[in-house]
Amino acid sequence: MPRVLLSLPACLTLIVSAHAFAQNPADPDARRPEEQSTDQPVPVVTPDAAAAASTPATEVPAVAMAAAPAKPKLGDVSVHGYFRGGIGGNYREKGRATCFGLASINGSLKSKYRLGNECEQWGELLLSTVVYAGDDGTIGTFHFMPVAFIPTSFIGFSPSMTTSAQDQQNQTSTGATVAFPNLYADIKGIGWLYGGTAWGGSRYYKRESVYISDFFYWNPSGVGAGIEDAFQLGKIWASAPDMLKDVSFSYAAFAVDGQPTGNPYLPQRYAFGVRNDLQVRGFRPWQNGELQVGFQYIADWSSNVNDMGDPATTYGGWGVTGQFVQKLLGGDIRAAVQYGKGGGTGFGTLARFYYPDFSLQQDLSEWRLRALIVPTIQPTDWLGAQAVFVFQRDSNQTPAAGDWYSVGGRLSLGLTKHVKVLGEAGHDRVQPTNGSDSRTLTKVTGAVALGADRKLLSRPELRLFYTWAVWNDAARTAGVDSGRIYTQSTPACDVPTNANCYTSFLSASIFGLQAETWW
Repeated sequence: MPRVLLSLPACLTLIVSAHAFAQNPADPDARRPEEQSTDQPVPVVTPDAAAAASTPATEVPAVAMAAAPAKPKLGDVSVHGYFRGGIGGNYREKGRATCFGLASINGSLKSKYRLGNECEQWGELLLSTVVYAGDDGTIGTFHFMPVAFIPTSFIGFSPSMTTSAQDQQNQTSTGATVAFPNLYADIKGIGWLYGGTAWGGSRYYKRESVYISDFFYWNPSGVGAGIEDAFQLGKIWASAPDMLKDVSFSYAAFAVDGQPTGNPYLPQRYAFGVRNDLQVRGFRPWQNGELQVGFQYIADWSSNVNDMGDPATTYGGWGVTGQFVQKLLGGDIRAAVQYGKGGGTGFGTLARFYYPDFSLQQDLSEWRLRALIVPTIQPTDWLGAQAVFVFQRDSNQTPAAGDWYSVGGRLSLGLTKHVKVLGEAGHDRVQPTNGSDSRTLTKVTGAVALGADRKLLSRPELRLFYTWAVWNDAARTAGVDSGRIYTQSTPACDVPTNANCYTSFLSASIFGLQAETWW
């Protein structure tokens, strides 16, 4: 098997970079790796560069040396990643842990506050390799990210974490799934793009999320191609005012498929759309504030006849997002408003592998309005917090018509350099417009953690947690836990009348151990 070899200086550089990330988690740009734009590989320091670094300060100023990193070379590799996983039990019913999340109006889990409430093993490893290094500063990079997802609510734990069982039925032993959401190439350093990056492939793209609920509210990821962060006004217009010099433009075109059907479960060939995504970022009306605007338009390019020869109808759509980011108390506060029609109502979702919910099946009469505020603060090393307030309204024409309200927060107290106390509380409410009862869920978690540092987002972090959740009858009937322990049909269930189909419990607790890290 081919192996990638890094020089010792490169390895040291990687270690120092990871340490710096862990020590400064409150930086608004220091979010989980999959939320960031992909960095270029860490350069390998050549003997000539090492010799230059030893030149006396009278010949080359130290500041100048620090500002001139060595040029990346063909084959240089950088590594980023993310992991979470653990084990837990159910306090009320005993048995394995089940995690609590309020079902949306159409039945899927919409949101959950994640501390002590994640019933899976999840790992990502992003490998970025320099495939071209031009004399003019142009750098070509290939990015590859395998993702492993192993649910633990239903199927359980496997010592070997295998993806398939050696049995006669050839069934999976752990429910493990492997995916490759990042599989693309890009080119940086083309002069006439003025700081922009040209790219093509499948990737996580300019995602914005609420960390404590794992809610990617602005998530234009997918399969496509484009130009990212190009035509920076400060590079084109040398005397640009401060409020404009960081303004940049991004455009990408992504494929949009129809609803998957059949076995294998794939979209039909007749359905195809192109989602045009345009973003303008970097407008700073003052030093610590930034305005970001995005517009998406889905052009429908589907056949009028489906794969079976029957008439078919598909739709396009559009959506707009506006977000303002203000630095605050060692972190920031983000305020976003989103509005869309038809397939453009898909801005972000908690769907598996974090892909957005764009569609060609939603009529242009359908609309969605969403507003949220997310403050993240780290006023001192020992005190950090994040909160979120979400309101979402779907029009009466949509299958999921109604309102969604969510409010919650996490508090971190660093008792010592490596010991924290964590507390998190969250409340979700879904109010359908069809006259059915509203659904509510409240979840509270306390945890003691060992970590790399005191700060809220310093990682790695190992937690011992206890979680308590309470819900109402309507939430229980719709589904309130991942293992369906509290919504599963009982042996005495009378299917025609739904009598005795659900447990009588309206609260439950889980406990366990979890680890999380990123680099």
